Amino acid sequence: MSFGKFYQSNFSKVKFYDVTLWKSYMATIAFFSSIITIIAFFVTPKTKWSKLICFVCFIGLLIIVFGVKWWSANHKSKAFLTINNTKVEIIIGDIFDQLTNPEKHEGEITVIGVNDYYDDIVDNRIVARESLHGQYINKIKKARKIDALNKKIENDDILNRTGNPKENAERKMGKKIQYDLGSLVEFEDYILTVFTNFDVENKAFLTADNYMHFWMMFWENIDTIYAGRTINIPLMGAGITRFRNGKPTKQELLETMLWILKISGFHNTYGGKKIRFIIYSLDATEIDFYHIQHNLNFR
Repeated sequence: MSFGKFYQSNFSKVKFYDVTLWKSYMATIAFFSSIITIIAFFVTPKTKWSKLICFVCFIGLLIIVFGVKWWSANHKSKAFLTINNTKVEIIIGDIFDQLTNPEKHEGEITVIGVNDYYDDIVDNRIVARESLHGQYINKIKKARKIDALNKKIENDDILNRTGNPKENAERKMGKKIQYDLGSLVEFEDYILTVFTNFDVENKAFLTADNYMHFWMMFWENIDTIYAGRTINIPLMGAGITRFRNGKPTKQELLETMLWILKISGFHNTYGGKKIRFIIYSLDATEIDFYHIQHNLNFR
């Protein structure tokens, strides 16, 4: 592997000249310097060679410490924050783990973004198979629970009260009842929330304003049903969602999610519960966990 490729794969997230990295490094050096100063009161090199050796060792220590901190910053794979007095985790994982290992997720709910019709036709025309919406529907169909899900959507009091349902009789394929962004319904510990609008060609799309509006409505609506449970949320918008005027980076999406959580005022402080943002491993290479962890705006 060439040096360029090695650098790109291991040090591309946090650069050598990064201000946050250097502030952390200088704090560490101050700590080591204090320890060395204390030791120097009791042990003093008596010859020039011993002084030179001590100096070289100290410089070597500085280089090693910086290298370790730089490497660790670039390979950080999780972040832990406190937002609105709520514990917030950003980790790598699988959003469908609650379906396959429910015993591990007792007291938790998991969020899935769907289109504004709650469609259940997974054919790559109405709902894409690779989308979280499509994967979830296929798992529910495999478990023979699709009828129960549709009945829940049709009759759920909260969805039909807050979702502003309206009929689109002219829609030729899929369901005809449309709901507002941020509307949600709970089905077996999964929260299905309206994340995208469909145009006349059944293409899901969002604008930047839609994205921010969705999150404000989501936090307002989920406050009525989460019941103090840990909330698991995927990196919304990182998949095949179309954004008008250019798609944000995955880092920008995550930072927007965290920022709107903060300004929404939503908090989950019941019995040590938390909000957990789950990043797929393929997306993690584009997430700078180090700067998420050290961003004072998320405090």
